[in-house]
Amino acid sequence: MKATLVITNHNGRELLGKSVPAALEAARRAGGHPVVVADDASTDDSAAFVRGTYPEARVLELPKGGFGAACNAAVAEAETEAAVLLNNDVVVAPDFLESLLTALARPDVFAVGCKFVNPDGSLTDALGNRTSGRWEGGLLYIHHETRAEELTEMCPQLYANGGGMALRREKWAALGGFDPLYRPLYWEDVDLGYRAWGRGWRVLYEPASVVVHDQGSTMRRLHRPAGIELMSAKNAILFAWKNLLEPRLFRRVALAQARWAADDVLIGGLPNRTAALWRALRQLREAGRGRAEEQRERERSDEEILALAAGDA
Repeated sequence: MKATLVITNHNGRELLGKSVPAALEAARRAGGHPVVVADDASTDDSAAFVRGTYPEARVLELPKGGFGAACNAAVAEAETEAAVLLNNDVVVAPDFLESLLTALARPDVFAVGCKFVNPDGSLTDALGNRTSGRWEGGLLYIHHETRAEELTEMCPQLYANGGGMALRREKWAALGGFDPLYRPLYWEDVDLGYRAWGRGWRVLYEPASVVVHDQGSTMRRLHRPAGIELMSAKNAILFAWKNLLEPRLFRRVALAQARWAADDVLIGGLPNRTAALWRALRQLREAGRGRAEEQRERERSDEEILALAAGDA
């Protein structure tokens, strides 16, 4: 199986000096796979740097659209059966690709996620490993496994982290790729994995495919911490409105979200979460359209999705 390795980038020239050569070497070792840098309207010299230093890599210069839009454009232009999405702050191991594509070759698999480790090789607070979820307090709570003994074998997971994942392009197109509902970023990969499980496909975790992620290095440069928190909270709310279809669960979640606003008014309880709720309301109609599509296409219940993704069914 051939795959296009897609490195998304915005003003990350210094990060590309590590991520691009590592991807090129891994692609060469695995038998030759194209590497593309999807540049999201950088204003530094990222594009020129890659062209001049790594001519084997193609640069796709895009208008400003954010992470999801850059991925969608690059995957649409790829000519291979599969694509591998990589953040510009992710450095892949030389042998990461073979095991990833072997797992992806199973016919019912939509995507496979890599094993994320910190620059020092540790798993402390590493995000993206063997993800699972449960509905709690008005939102989907995401768990990222960080215990080494639990990350030794390939297994199902809720979603593959968009910073290091392989996917089947045909299934990606059927899902519509990353949903622009979550612009500018966060939760688009959770949404994609959840919808894939709902269509009857699987998402896997492959610990033999190792990548080093300097967690948050890109986000720290581009966004303030408060802005990151607000974006993530807003998109978590939109995810629930769009994807939680079971009426009983949805009523519980909606009631919990309504209590946030009440608490904020009465006792000043959760101002950040309430601010996210008001922002999400601006996209209510858009989320409703996505929900209607999920109601048409969904083959599994919300309970089934979470149980299967956790390996409990």
